Amino acid sequence: MFNSVELPTSGFRTPSVLRRNRLLLAVVGLHVLSGIAVSLYLGASFWTEVLPIVMRAAQVLFTFMIANFLLWRFAVAIFIAKPRKPIHWMIADARGLLSNRTHVMDAIAGYISVILLIVTFSYLKDEIPSVNPYSWDPLFAQLDRFLHGGHDPWTLLQAILGSPYLTTLVNMAYHGWFVLIYMAVCLACIDRRDPNRSMTFLVAFALCWSIGGNLMAIIFSSVGPVYYQPFGFGDTFVPLVEFLHESHEISPVWALEWHQLLLDGYFNDGPISGISAMPSMHVATSVLLAIYGFSYSRWLGWSLTAFAVVIMLGSVHLAWHYAIDGYVSTALVFFLWWLAKKLTARFGPET
Repeated sequence: MFNSVELPTSGFRTPSVLRRNRLLLAVVGLHVLSGIAVSLYLGASFWTEVLPIVMRAAQVLFTFMIANFLLWRFAVAIFIAKPRKPIHWMIADARGLLSNRTHVMDAIAGYISVILLIVTFSYLKDEIPSVNPYSWDPLFAQLDRFLHGGHDPWTLLQAILGSPYLTTLVNMAYHGWFVLIYMAVCLACIDRRDPNRSMTFLVAFALCWSIGGNLMAIIFSSVGPVYYQPFGFGDTFVPLVEFLHESHEISPVWALEWHQLLLDGYFNDGPISGISAMPSMHVATSVLLAIYGFSYSRWLGWSLTAFAVVIMLGSVHLAWHYAIDGYVSTALVFFLWWLAKKLTARFGPET
């Protein structure tokens, strides 16, 4: 009657849900175990540290998931189904989708996995200097100059992005990354039309944060250009930071507030903490978004590729990262996507 998408219903059994999502649950489970291992090494309680974060992460992700679901089905109604009564169609459509208990439970499994991933990542990121003190920044700065003809990459970008107004636009994109990441994760959890596509993205996402955001971040412990001087590595990047402050007097640069919050978190035990430069998770996940976008359509993939390029440039221009951080992140993500596809083909929901 309302041209709703008809989906078959199925019974729900816990073992079947665990089996379909066993790959994602295994990756996230290993990540949680690594967090517990680090907490034991440091003589701390993992769950005491992460429990305050769990509820906050759950609320944010749940809000995004509901909003994404409504936007997704609204888009289907407007651009595909085109019913006479869109609201009635969406109500009937939602009932049909929610009646598929298999998809609902898979979405819940993905939701819980992502929450555990977020809180474990946050805990391990905070503990980076406790496990391995920051020390790699001088080498990364030297590598940047070596790869860019003896110049610091940020100086080369001044010819393109050296305007306060362009800096504001880049900063807007950098902040917009947060929304896009949550949207993609929620989409992968609730859109199970192609189970292997969703699983590949979620597994690659989990590997990206656990291997890149935690393991590599601990091994290559670094703070980034903005903190180069405060951590005693020299005044190499003071001109870049000064440029950002001067730009802020003309057009807002919100990154400066976050720069200070993280610095206060480290030195004064402030509410926001977790400094890390190598690899850049902004760049890594933006590249992952682009790859995921291509699995839906070419125009979406290329649009997200353009966004990833902006994030790559912004990570350097806003003093968060060395260029080498982004290059390593990009190579890492292509490898992890390949690995996730292989693992999903072997242990995914359709095997």
